[in-house]
Amino acid sequence: MKRILMVLVAAALLPLASAAGAQDPPAAAPAEGKPDCSAQKTAYDEAVTASKVKPDLSSCADKKGQEKTDCLKPIKDKAKEDAVAAKAKVKEAKMAMDCCKNPKKKGCAPAATPPATP
Repeated sequence: MKRILMVLVAAALLPLASAAGAQDPPAAAPAEGKPDCSAQKTAYDEAVTASKVKPDLSSCADKKGQEKTDCLKPIKDKAKEDAVAAKAKVKEAKMAMDCCKNPKKKGCAPAATPPATP
């Protein structure tokens, strides 16, 4: 008899529990002591995506021989310059993300602290 009563109470409370769980949970606050680095992560992901872009060589597809080579050369040179710039941007974004996660890491600028006066 006691078991049946407990099952009925649990069954009655089940819809209430699921309705409470369906509400929007509060915004997840970063764990104590861990900074929110989502902006740095997004910037890093965008930089990596931008660094993987390939040059569009379709404008030179209909040409032949030396004419095609002359057409491709400036496009490829520009792509090399862009790749170097993109790699530098990826490195910069990765460093910013790493410094956000661990501010004491080598190469990270220390937080602005007022100088100690004796």
